Amino acid sequence: MEKIQKITYKELVAEKINDFNTTFVIEPLARGYANTMGTVLRRTLLSSITSVAPFAIKINNVEHEFQTISGLKEDAITLVRNIRNIRFVYNPELFENENLAKISFKSNKEGEIFAYDIPSVPGLDIVNKDQYIANIAKGGSLEFDLFLRKGRGFIDFEENKSVISHYGSRLESSIKNGQFLAIDSDFSPVKKCAISFEELNSSSKLIEERLKINIETDGTLQAKDAIEQAAKIIVAHFQIIGNIDALETVKLFEDNKEKKEKDIKSSIPIEKLNLTIRSLNALRRAKYNTVEEIIKLSDEDLSNIKNLGKKSIEDIIQKRNEWLERTGQTVEQNDDFIIESLDQINNLEEGDE
Repeated sequence: MEKIQKITYKELVAEKINDFNTTFVIEPLARGYANTMGTVLRRTLLSSITSVAPFAIKINNVEHEFQTISGLKEDAITLVRNIRNIRFVYNPELFENENLAKISFKSNKEGEIFAYDIPSVPGLDIVNKDQYIANIAKGGSLEFDLFLRKGRGFIDFEENKSVISHYGSRLESSIKNGQFLAIDSDFSPVKKCAISFEELNSSSKLIEERLKINIETDGTLQAKDAIEQAAKIIVAHFQIIGNIDALETVKLFEDNKEKKEKDIKSSIPIEKLNLTIRSLNALRRAKYNTVEEIIKLSDEDLSNIKNLGKKSIEDIIQKRNEWLERTGQTVEQNDDFIIESLDQINNLEEGDE
């Protein structure tokens, strides 16, 4: 199997809002791969990431979802909609045996009720504690048992009716008057996933691409964990198709040992570019030490390096282009950048830089 250039995967710190809303970059990808990989990852992220959500509720003295509730300003539909918006972080061990958890609530306190008023359950933690639930009128009360399970995607209340039937007597409740009501279950912790891609070297015969993935979750799962889970789901499918016992047995990417000879010829220190001391120090701190590494950086990559100002970036770009011109290269050809012999390096005198 022909080997391909090894790709890199990193978080784009400049576009990171927090751990739950950030952007990742994958590059360099062969032409067309950015769209292919991005589409598969996006679809998996939006539809197949595991979380927990309510699927049934039993409210005291409520027989159907269209009923008004005595002593409550909200009717059953509004109450259920508010409760459905509560998001949970969970311990997987809680759902190992029956994939079922129950939360009970009872109050006759007058005034507004929020998610933080719901008693905690070991293994479950509410993320959006400020979620509004209901408003209890004077002399009124609210009591309900909420049932949750682990799942993926979106399940509507009609399908959850069969789920309630499946659990049967395992849905235990001390509430005497009322029926189990099926509710919509939104399991997906990913609120938004946007992909974009661009060509890295459009004028080269070997066109490569960069894929950017922006992910925003609901706060129950970090973005990096969501994309990791999505990748594992995709890999699991292709392992079956490829009849692969272990992914490590597939030697698809170039090995560092195979590139050793090439690296020796192309590992020219960045001092050869005759940059300013400020630019050199910033690049070294960012762990860029060779001319080849600098040539592979896009203007956007340079702007993301800490302590590099506009003048320093312009200086690096100018010196990079002068180097490429002397060696008969262009910026777009940087991925094929190889100094053919060590003699050529030795001929580049320090005064010419």
